[in-house]
Amino acid sequence: MNAVALRDGKQSDPQLKQRALAKLTVPGSILSVAETGSSIHGFALAMEKTSPGTATKAHLALLAVDAAYQSHGLGRSLLASITNTLVREGFTEVTLGVLEENLAARKIYEDAGWQATGRGFFEDSGRPCIHYELGLDPATAM
Repeated sequence: MNAVALRDGKQSDPQLKQRALAKLTVPGSILSVAETGSSIHGFALAMEKTSPGTATKAHLALLAVDAAYQSHGLGRSLLASITNTLVREGFTEVTLGVLEENLAARKIYEDAGWQATGRGFFEDSGRPCIHYELGLDPATAM
């Protein structure tokens, strides 16, 4: 939450924390954590979003890196880790939404092969976002 507050230039939002914690408790969620001892430096959370009769689809709901660890490749590493886990779990596609103004995050996704699929607004905040999608190939699982 501190990284989000720093990114947005605002105080930590208790409602944002509650929304994030709610996502962590969704059954079937996949979590990738970067930690040292008892200190968490970042995490990525994906949730299944498969519709009946479609390919196995996930949604990258959260990717957060502690401000002290940003710009050192941790976000890219977490993205690769969660993507590899999704491939191993049999997902064939993953989506995400990112703030339109978050150019650093957008670059990370685009460098990793994600394709922009449209624009929209986050339901919880009303802020403009860009939707991305990535096809997952089982042959690339590590």
